[in-house]
Amino acid sequence: MPLYENVIICRQDITKNQLDVIISEFKNIIENDNGKILTEEYWGLKSLAYEINKNKKAHYTMLILETLPEKIEEYERKLRLHEDVIRFMTIKIKTFDGKQSIMVETNDDENYK
Repeated sequence: MPLYENVIICRQDITKNQLDVIISEFKNIIENDNGKILTEEYWGLKSLAYEINKNKKAHYTMLILETLPEKIEEYERKLRLHEDVIRFMTIKIKTFDGKQSIMVETNDDENYK
């Protein structure tokens, strides 16, 4: 099955617990369709480059997914409909080495203020 990297950006005014519930809902969508979640990374509450829907900050989460292309279409449709999701991006990747992303390795919040 193809691999996908998915970054989800959620509103700033939700709590970490609410975010965990939202992300688990989307993980369940993939897993219920015989897909796999290879990794999940929470990148934190970060400033946006520009204001989106009156939000100046947002919660960033990245998922590495393994699923069929037709399942990604339905997954993205549900992401578009969710009121707490500001933006998302899904890209197809060739391989996943199992390492943490650069965002987690250099999680130095001093650079983003």
